[in-house]
Amino acid sequence: MNVHRLPSTVHRLAVLAIGTSVLFTGLQVLADEKPAEEITAANWTKAVGFAPDLAAGADYEAAQGLDASNWKKAAAWIPDSLALLVEKFGLKLRTAGYRPIHPSTGYVRATRLNRGKARVEDTGKSIRKKGIGGYVAGLPFPGPQNALEVAWNYHFNYLGDDGGLHFGVFWIGAERGVHREEEWRWKYISRAMHRTDIAPLPEIAAFARRDIQYASLASASRPYDKAGTTALFYRFEEPRDQRGYIYIPNMRRTLKLVFGTPGAPWNKTDMLNEDVRGYGGYPEWSHWKLVGRRTIVAPMHANVLTGKDNAGLTFDFETAPHWNPSMDWEPRPVYVVEAKSKFWTSPYGKMVLYVDAETFYIPLKEAWDKKGRLWKVFINAYNESPDMDTTPPPLALTLAVDVIKEHATAIPTYGVFSNAGLKSTQFTETANRKGGR
Repeated sequence: MNVHRLPSTVHRLAVLAIGTSVLFTGLQVLADEKPAEEITAANWTKAVGFAPDLAAGADYEAAQGLDASNWKKAAAWIPDSLALLVEKFGLKLRTAGYRPIHPSTGYVRATRLNRGKARVEDTGKSIRKKGIGGYVAGLPFPGPQNALEVAWNYHFNYLGDDGGLHFGVFWIGAERGVHREEEWRWKYISRAMHRTDIAPLPEIAAFARRDIQYASLASASRPYDKAGTTALFYRFEEPRDQRGYIYIPNMRRTLKLVFGTPGAPWNKTDMLNEDVRGYGGYPEWSHWKLVGRRTIVAPMHANVLTGKDNAGLTFDFETAPHWNPSMDWEPRPVYVVEAKSKFWTSPYGKMVLYVDAETFYIPLKEAWDKKGRLWKVFINAYNESPDMDTTPPPLALTLAVDVIKEHATAIPTYGVFSNAGLKSTQFTETANRKGGR
């Protein structure tokens, strides 16, 4: 309780009280209030989310492995969609023990200093009205109380202020195996505004003047007929369409485009734009419902061997269904959130997101069609951060499985970096034409 606010609080109580007993009851409540615990890296889990319920997994053993023959011994921690991948498609879960995760010291500090400033704004059916006010930096809603606060925590979760990824994309059929492959290099400024780690703080002025919150530049290096194709786009602070440019080398032309249209496939894969990283849109673009809190197994310390030469070890391309990954799964605390798109163009009836309560990443997602059938299951796996005080957990792989068509898109990580101090001048039309060099 803030002492300097006590007189005004007492005055309000006195005005509203009917009788002395009511006044004293109100004062007793105030006297019993405890100040919010200071947010630190050490108490991050308790201060902003919650820990997994390890008591519910009495039969769960680290390093035992779960498959179609024994997964039910950990059934309390395995959502139905994950059980389907295990039973129908032979996914094996290499089990590990829970380990907590906290973001960088800069992000923790920003969360502590700005706690209580952010507020959710009601946007109703609007897709253009901004749905958050007062946000400065860090996690906007420690200890979220509703689905929208969880969604905003995801939107502003800790990815570092910038970063990059070298990755492959594999198109896979359950019967035919890998039938197409691409290789990409991607760099991004994840926080042009609301920065916490890398100067300039709190924003890159050249981008902030244009309301740009995020900048992305991705370039294909394989196959040969696509090599040099480069896409530059910007995401804005306001819920506007993402805009940018694509350079097509064999045409020697740059096309100005709108990126990330809800309902459109991402790069002709099994993922839609709203599936990237778990949810690729603005929080304002969906209706949200908090289903509950639970513990599930998820790959947040996946122990995946990254690198181009290890793609065949990361995913079992040789054995049907040709997409199963090899990685560690651990009990994780998650918020279970349902999202329904406000766009009629989205083919999804609903999305169910399992949002990690420490990182606010989405390691598991389900997408349902408009007939009420489970359509797709998405897995985002992360490796251990080399230094949690300075670096976010690196993305290890993404897997999107169409359980109806029995087809998948596998995305292994070949290389990753974070907080490199990327400049706004590296995200221009000229850089786009040069293929991101």
